[in-house]
Amino acid sequence: MADDALERLRAQVDAAHEAAQRVAEEAAAASAAERPEIPPAGYAAPGERAGAGQENPEVRALVGLIELVRELVPADMQQQLVELVRELLVLARAIIDLIVSRLERQRAAETEVEDIPLT
Repeated sequence: MADDALERLRAQVDAAHEAAQRVAEEAAAASAAERPEIPPAGYAAPGERAGAGQENPEVRALVGLIELVRELVPADMQQQLVELVRELLVLARAIIDLIVSRLERQRAAETEVEDIPLT
């Protein structure tokens, strides 16, 4: 029974991986086909053609995979998983804050001003 569930999980993950790979390849091909060598006006800002409401296919595939895994996790473990992810995000934020504060201290220490007499 457990082997059967594990095989189903593997099959679903493999199918999601193949779908994500296919979507990424299609998006790359479509992007390459739509991109001319020289923009029509002689210049173009990156992402100028992309609309604000368009979604990234890679992100959609990743979200689909996350939802698939979430459905496979038992309900009692979902809460533990959510708490674990939250704690990891809090840890990442604390590390980023620490790095930023160290960089700010280094910047403040590096700026020494010396008076030069004018004669």
